[in-house]
Amino acid sequence: MMAKPVLFLALALALSGCGASAAVTPPGGQETPPATRPPAIQEVPPTMTPADDALRQDAEALARDLGITPEEALRRLQLQPAAGELDAALAEAEPDTFAGLWIEHEPAYRVVAAFTRDGEATIRPYVAGTPLEGVVEVRAAALSLAELRAAQAEAGRRLKAIGLAFDSSVNLRANQVELYVTDRQLLERSLAQAGLALPDHVAVVTIYEPAGAAPPVPLTPVPGLALPQLRVRSGAFMAALLQGTLVAHDGCLRVSPGDGAPGHLILWQPDYYLTDSGGTPAILDRTGAVVARVGEPIQVGGGEVPFTDDLAAQLQSPVPPECGGPYWLMGELLAP
Repeated sequence: MMAKPVLFLALALALSGCGASAAVTPPGGQETPPATRPPAIQEVPPTMTPADDALRQDAEALARDLGITPEEALRRLQLQPAAGELDAALAEAEPDTFAGLWIEHEPAYRVVAAFTRDGEATIRPYVAGTPLEGVVEVRAAALSLAELRAAQAEAGRRLKAIGLAFDSSVNLRANQVELYVTDRQLLERSLAQAGLALPDHVAVVTIYEPAGAAPPVPLTPVPGLALPQLRVRSGAFMAALLQGTLVAHDGCLRVSPGDGAPGHLILWQPDYYLTDSGGTPAILDRTGAVVARVGEPIQVGGGEVPFTDDLAAQLQSPVPPECGGPYWLMGELLAP
């Protein structure tokens, strides 16, 4: 059973501790005056509501994961709304020095707030007299959160200029932007050819090694059938699901819903290969296993996308004119 969003955030922070940028973004359009303090934490009422019951279930799960008592786990989860409000208030009112907020559970529970300068003096009026007094630890950082997000945006602009897709996040504890890449050599080569470099405080994290230019398995060509593919594997996939039958329609591989419509054109991730398998077009993965075959059911994760100039620049070769939309950017290929 999925808990309410604030409880889910609490568990995510509790178990990951990674300080991703999504965990520190203030609510859109919400203005918080500098002196705003988090509200007092209310005691759990004797009569349990469904929300209270969900909170206790989350507390029990957190207690098991961290080896603490359910009462201590409940206390930590109850502090989460106050920590979230403190985060939003600091991001709004102290953008020049605030470098992010996150929660740590080991070796002891603490809410950490980072600043580029004057952290102790800055935090004092926000936590005095609140449930977070004595819980918040101040740490020093080189860059503010605003500066990190500016570096993240600039890295995105430079990668867009060289036609590469990217995924990134702000690692608060490391005080750096992390750029997740699936073909580091291509990234470095493309930047060098364009005379560009990544901004300071942007760290490259390689999360996938491509199979390489040459197919790792023998293939039998299938003339007249296109397999549009990305140049670089996506660092993260959309989570929608496309189901149907893989068909070859006018030289294009599509997923037909079965009502006579040609369906979506798949934009494939790299390291999939088209081959003739006993007279039937089939798709192999990098191990040589058949993962899809024309005329058979197929399930493709991902999502429908508009065909933009930016997307066209990310493909290995142009999509043939006869292969029109709708377009499906492939995520994971699932067993039918």
